[in-house]
Amino acid sequence: MAIDENNPYRKALVQLLHSIDDEIHLEKGSRLTMLHLLNSEEKIVKFNKWVMSHLEDGKLNATETEVVRAAVKASKD
Repeated sequence: MAIDENNPYRKALVQLLHSIDDEIHLEKGSRLTMLHLLNSEEKIVKFNKWVMSHLEDGKLNATETEVVRAAVKASKD
């Protein structure tokens, strides 16, 4: 079941994905996959923690593949 698009966690996830896309280009399919996978507040929090742990001097130090893998892992934990 998808999280409501008006949910503040969902809105924050969309903003986070836009920020990631500004730093490392994300393919449309990757963005859609992550939005689909991260369908609960708990999963979004796990993914956000992963992103925060991969920041160096305020910049994301990860590839698109690593970001998608982190979303997949957060969706399964």
